Amino acid sequence: MKNLQVNYKKFDSLKGLALTLALVTPFMLTGCGKKAECNIDASHAHKYVNEAGYERYLNREHLKYEGYLRYEDYRVIEGEEDLYKFLEKKDLMRIDDNLDLVKNIQEQQEDYTEYRYKYIYMQPIPHTRKVGKTTTTYFTYIPQTRYSWTTDSNHSRLTGETRLCHYVYVGYKVEKNDKGKYVLIPSEYVDDITSVMDEYPYIKKKFYTVVTVDGKEADYEDGKQEDMSEEERQRADEYDKENLESTVEPQAYYNDEKNKNWCYRRRRHRPVPHCGL
Repeated sequence: MKNLQVNYKKFDSLKGLALTLALVTPFMLTGCGKKAECNIDASHAHKYVNEAGYERYLNREHLKYEGYLRYEDYRVIEGEEDLYKFLEKKDLMRIDDNLDLVKNIQEQQEDYTEYRYKYIYMQPIPHTRKVGKTTTTYFTYIPQTRYSWTTDSNHSRLTGETRLCHYVYVGYKVEKNDKGKYVLIPSEYVDDITSVMDEYPYIKKKFYTVVTVDGKEADYEDGKQEDMSEEERQRADEYDKENLESTVEPQAYYNDEKNKNWCYRRRRHRPVPHCGL
């Protein structure tokens, strides 16, 4: 029992230390807010590099800033402070500072084929029901056929349509407008970003997009099936299951907010009692 005696004075001291560490440690670990000592008198920007290898020059002294680590390399930016502030705000970096990385990304991005497919989405339609002073809400779920695209050539619901997807790239230049403010001007989409880097010397971290043969950005129509929530997938799967098991044409799903159940109704059949109809 002697070993269980507590030194409360020491315990209070340790609590204070723990609180101090809890407050200080996150900043020390991330480097956020912690600045390096710098004896450079001229206005300058240090090189910062992130985990992906992108580098940019920022007029800052933070050891770590928004995922970028500071290096001792710097550029004198006397008279260009506003430009560098604008570049930082727009998340821009020079192509020539990242040329090897940019070329490597381009070399890996080859054309690919996507396949159109269809899937079921249960569109919720809210309804209210009032019995006496009690009002409840229930939902009918109307099946909709939606469409999207996938790289999976073995998808179970392919429509037979295909499209060729091609990577294109965009650069930027910075100019001053009539009011003397900096503005960002994008290039046309090009197959090789280095072909426009003399006129458009800047890029963003995502400097590419995907287009189809008509030159338009590849969209995914109604959205990808995998982006549906678990509950939405469950309703769609149940609808599919009922369709496979029955030749009776389905009408809708119903949800009763009171008992949290949802059920299925077929035409020419009376509603299931717990559906709240």
